[in-house]
Amino acid sequence: MTNLNLNNEDYEVALVIDQDDVIQSVSSAWEQVADKGGASESLQTEKVIGQPLSQFIRSDATRMYIEACLKVCRLKQQVMSREYRCDSPTHKRFMALQLTPLAEGAVEMRHFLLREEPFDYPVNLEDVTPSEQTTEIKPYSYVRCSMCNSLKKVGTQDWTLPEHMGRQLMAKTKVIHSVCPVCQNKIWQKR
Repeated sequence: MTNLNLNNEDYEVALVIDQDDVIQSVSSAWEQVADKGGASESLQTEKVIGQPLSQFIRSDATRMYIEACLKVCRLKQQVMSREYRCDSPTHKRFMALQLTPLAEGAVEMRHFLLREEPFDYPVNLEDVTPSEQTTEIKPYSYVRCSMCNSLKKVGTQDWTLPEHMGRQLMAKTKVIHSVCPVCQNKIWQKR
């Protein structure tokens, strides 16, 4: 994990979670970003505050990954950063998550947009990852890494970035989320 030199003007959205990973506060940009992402109804500030962070992470593998990162941040008592991808159907979005330990085991989570690049072809992915509310498993074609956005076709071991798949993803493609082995093996520490 690298330490990024990001200043306040650069950040998109932030939230503070307590020692039990319950959301205590969100930044002023929270609802604007939720609206831009099409989640203004489900991510209204009053619906988020007081809820466990895990409620907003559908994949078990992603939830365990984030929980492990939070534990490392609390144990090391250091600001830590991790780059990840959060693509839209038309753009690759390169992001960073910065974790800052606070008093009494709380952690501030800041998400920064580093850069954005257009895809050559639209990527039409539908997330069918079961949630705690809907445990029904729907058919899916690919597993998508929640950190780097690589895709793995069901029944294979090879992970590929969506931009390397050409027109394959233009038709609606059902995916579930997990964390690929490369991202699982990244160690959250200073270089």
